[in-house]
Amino acid sequence: MPRNIDLMPRVLSDMRVKLAEMFDQNFREQGFFGAKWRPKKVYSKGGSPTILIVTGAMRRGIRAQVRGRSVVFTSDKPYTALHNEGGVFRQNVPAHYRNVRGRRSIVRAHSRMMRMPQRQFIGDHAKVQRAIADIMTRHLERISRDLTKITKI
Repeated sequence: MPRNIDLMPRVLSDMRVKLAEMFDQNFREQGFFGAKWRPKKVYSKGGSPTILIVTGAMRRGIRAQVRGRSVVFTSDKPYTALHNEGGVFRQNVPAHYRNVRGRRSIVRAHSRMMRMPQRQFIGDHAKVQRAIADIMTRHLERISRDLTKITKI
């Protein structure tokens, strides 16, 4: 009989894998557990109509880690939180030239306020809570089976 087995790392590891799969599924479904994301205002030339996937860098940059007694999702892209939570930000536009009616004119540098709609792909949801409960139940049932084997002497 194994002694002093800490099951928490196994439970958290299972949660990390399952939740990462669920959040990646949100990218495939283009929504947050059935709630579709707001469509793009403008489609880029020759671009895909998929939302939040141009190069796939943000999707691939999301990492799930077990830290202590919790599962933490991080990203190496600074814009991931803005897309997930939505918000207002300032965009700096550098000076450039524009052709207007065949004449070249200069556009001075300026900034504009931009509003990003929330397109959540990571976060708490009833399906996330259900998945966590299923994982916990599975592990508790396993412990119960092991205990009944041990106590039947």
